[in-house]
Amino acid sequence: MSYTYKDIAKKSGVSITTVSRVINKKDLHKVGKKKQEKVEAIIKRLDFTPNIIARSLVSKKTFNIAVAIKDLEDIINPYFSQVVSGIASVLERRGYYLQLVRTLSEKEPPLSPYYLKAIQEKRVDGLILLSEEAGDREVVELYRKKVPLVLVNRYIDGEKIPSVLIDNEKGLYDATKALIELGRKKIVFMAGALKFQLDRDRLNGYKKALSESNIDFDESLVLEGLFEFDKASAALEKLLAQKKEFNAIAASDDVMALACITALKKKGISVPGDVSVIGFNDMMLVPVSSPTLSSMRLPLVGIGKEAANMILKLIDKEKLEKAVVTFTPELIKRESTGSSGAVG
Repeated sequence: MSYTYKDIAKKSGVSITTVSRVINKKDLHKVGKKKQEKVEAIIKRLDFTPNIIARSLVSKKTFNIAVAIKDLEDIINPYFSQVVSGIASVLERRGYYLQLVRTLSEKEPPLSPYYLKAIQEKRVDGLILLSEEAGDREVVELYRKKVPLVLVNRYIDGEKIPSVLIDNEKGLYDATKALIELGRKKIVFMAGALKFQLDRDRLNGYKKALSESNIDFDESLVLEGLFEFDKASAALEKLLAQKKEFNAIAASDDVMALACITALKKKGISVPGDVSVIGFNDMMLVPVSSPTLSSMRLPLVGIGKEAANMILKLIDKEKLEKAVVTFTPELIKRESTGSSGAVG
C-alpha cells in the first residue's frame, strides 16, 4: 500500500508540517524529540518511502545537488573521490541526491552549456564546484543570479562566494621548510598547473620558505605535472636529462609525488638517500607506496562534508556561520624524506 505525508500525520497524531520536518531532517528543534521518535516509528512500521515528486511539489525543490569536477574520469583520483564521498554522506542523510557533472571537455567551453541549462531550469537546487576549469566569469554569473553555490579549494578575488578552502600557501611553505630543515637546498616544486590559483598560492609558499632561508629562487626548478602521473613523470625526466642539480621535491599532489619517485628509481636515484620527496593531500595510497610518502595531510572527507552542509544551508536560506572555511594541511612524515645527497 502506498502512503502519503497525510497518512503518516494522521497515524502519528501530528501535523503534515511536522512529518515533513522529520522526513527532511529540517528544523527538528521545532518538532521535539518525542514527536520525532513517534513519527519515525510510524514511518518504519509502514515501511514508508517518500515520493520524490511529491516532496518536490510540497517543497519546491528537486532534492538534487550538482557536484562539478573537470571530467567524470577524474573521480578515480583519490582527492576527488574522498571529497565527493564526504559530500554524499551528508546529502544522503538529508534526503538529497548527488549529480556528478563535468565542467570541461575537449569540444566544449568551461561549464558545459547543458549543465548551465540544468541549473537555469532548476533541475538541481545547487552546485558544489570542485573544478578550477570553469571560468571565473561563468561562476560569478551564477553567483550573482543567486544560484546556491559553494566553491571547494578555489576563490575568486573580489567576490564573496561561499567557499571551503585549503591554506595552499602555508601547505607548500611548510613542506618546503621541512625539506630545508633536512638540509635540502635545491628543491623542485612540482606544480599541477600554475594557471590555477591554488598552485599560484602554493608557489608563493614555496618562494617564501626559500627566501626566509636565504635560498635563491630558481625558476627552472618549478615544473608542471598537470596533476597526472604520466605528465609529472615526463616533466621530471626532462629535468633529469638537463643534468639540473636538485635534492628534494615538493609536489602539489600525491599522484605527482609518486610519479617523481618512480621516475627517480628508474634512473637509479635513491629516495630518500639522494632526493627527499613530499606530496600533498595524504591520500589513502601513500602509506603503501615504496618508500612510503611524506605528505601534507588534509581531511578530504571532512572538506566534502563542510561543503555539503554549506550548500544545504544556502538552499534553505539559512545564515552561514562562516562564508569561508579554511583547512590547514599537516605534514605527515614517512620514508620519502631524508637528510643528505644531491642529483646533478
